Amino acid sequence: MDFAVLGYAITSMETETYRPARVILLGEDAGPELRRSTSLDSLVTPQSPPFFVWHTAEDPYVPAEHTYRLAAALAADQVPHAVHVFAHGPHSLGLARNAGEAAIWTTLAEAWIHGQA
Repeated sequence: MDFAVLGYAITSMETETYRPARVILLGEDAGPELRRSTSLDSLVTPQSPPFFVWHTAEDPYVPAEHTYRLAAALAADQVPHAVHVFAHGPHSLGLARNAGEAAIWTTLAEAWIHGQA
């Protein structure tokens, strides 16, 4: 079965909350149509695979808004998903070993992945 596991994902090119990534990926003059067509949250359909998404609310580089927008799109199209936003933690935790509450994300993801089979 196909599924996606995303951490700190930039899921929208439409928001201004992470403009640097949009400029790097799409260019300074990216218009609304290009921005929408490259935003994962706008590309979700009922046929999208299940998603496990995690983030930290304190991420200074990619705001948790990206995770919330994707979660809303997945819910709207009834795509199975799990979303975890941990209160504390910087960007780039990776496996988050010794990172407080966020360290549990790998355990949560593993349980979720086994539930997809």
